[in-house]
Amino acid sequence: MKIYFVASEAVPFVKTGGLGDVSGTLPMHLRNIGLDVDLVLPLYKQIKEGNYPLEKLFSSEIIFGDHLLPYSVHRQENTFFIEQDSFYNREEIYNTPGGDYPDNNLRFAFFSRVALELIYKLGGADVIHAHDWQTALLPVYKNIYYPNSQEKVILTIHNLAYQGIYDAITIPMINIPDSYFNIEALEFYGRVNYLKGGIIFSDFLTTVSPTYAKEIQTEQHGFALEGVISKKRKNLQGIINGIDYDYWNPETDPHITINYGEDSVFQKKENKKKLLAELKTGCSSDYPLIAFVGRLVSQKGIDLIIEIADQLANLPANLIILGKGEKKYEEEIKARALSHPNNIIVLTTFDEILSRKIYAASDFFLMPSQFEPCGLGQLIALKYGSVPIVRKTGGLKDTIQDYHEKTACGNGITYEKQDAEELMDSIKRALLYFPGENYINIQAIGMKCDYSWTSSAREYLSLYRQLTNKE
Repeated sequence: MKIYFVASEAVPFVKTGGLGDVSGTLPMHLRNIGLDVDLVLPLYKQIKEGNYPLEKLFSSEIIFGDHLLPYSVHRQENTFFIEQDSFYNREEIYNTPGGDYPDNNLRFAFFSRVALELIYKLGGADVIHAHDWQTALLPVYKNIYYPNSQEKVILTIHNLAYQGIYDAITIPMINIPDSYFNIEALEFYGRVNYLKGGIIFSDFLTTVSPTYAKEIQTEQHGFALEGVISKKRKNLQGIINGIDYDYWNPETDPHITINYGEDSVFQKKENKKKLLAELKTGCSSDYPLIAFVGRLVSQKGIDLIIEIADQLANLPANLIILGKGEKKYEEEIKARALSHPNNIIVLTTFDEILSRKIYAASDFFLMPSQFEPCGLGQLIALKYGSVPIVRKTGGLKDTIQDYHEKTACGNGITYEKQDAEELMDSIKRALLYFPGENYINIQAIGMKCDYSWTSSAREYLSLYRQLTNKE
């Protein structure tokens, strides 16, 4: 069975978030179970600077807007790259510190259009698997230019909050007929919505967790697309993301001070001592270390952490924050750290090696998300023996079960409301367990959890077979 993944980012080439992890890792695991899977990406400046051994296959051109636009196609093993320097040869993928690139509507429409043409040039496919709004126009273009072709198109929604919404003037600029600018297609409150088009014209939708598949059909989490998605509910499935345990493994991680596993998890304390010493903080390694690694945006609950930071600093615990995000949140959480230098550490950057050290050093991992399509942080935290404290939403609800003392079951601490008081109560409950028998039980259960890609890959295989009637 021939599958093409089309995505705007993928490890190891380029990544800004979980989309890059999934798009780069899942194809590898699908190949391991016998599928023929290739990936199509834009050829960004970062990829060129990575000095990958790319083979140039051909150059061509396509009508885009009112003129011919050239492009080239390169390849490395199972990945094809579309080169168009005026669109992709830039310092960042999606934006600058000042905001999104103003021509993202053109950049990703062009990518979707050319990726579709490339797949047909290469002989077609059984399934084309598109990801998020950046490639959501691909099923629209297929409906326009290849309405009778056999390929089935799956669109995975990684985060419904990002939809690709642009002014109506975009339509003629991206070679989509005016007839598609209506409420049953791309029109969205007088504008163009790329993701809406992808939802309507794809053959099947997936999201990155079963609970999120239900949530996006509600007004609370549907971002005004809940009605459109509900109409597709018979062709909608939530499949939880996995993580690569060859990559995320404290027993072999080369970046942490002391490697450890389930039988030597006590070594985490040495990693904590080393990290706190490296960061030259006044934080005591005798206190439990609570970590937050992620974007500093309201979706991730950073506003709630800021709200409780002063209270948290009065507890026998330390807090470490690693991440970049909205300037106001960066400034507010840094101000809390300045007020409590012996309890709060804030690093407004993103450094994957440092994140690994934090997973290995932390005793608890905080995810107070407003919504969380899947979440990878809690899965990594489980493997590294850092007990998750999470709000029950999306993938967090699907992967973290609240610990109950009487049954000694559960792999984390969970709570219901997006509320600072509930968050604080959950942290206090977690701290009561530390470092006793209950904490050790939660930690051990978590480290035994298997959220590898193997089971997720088999769910996708089953879906591909269902759509194509092929074994």
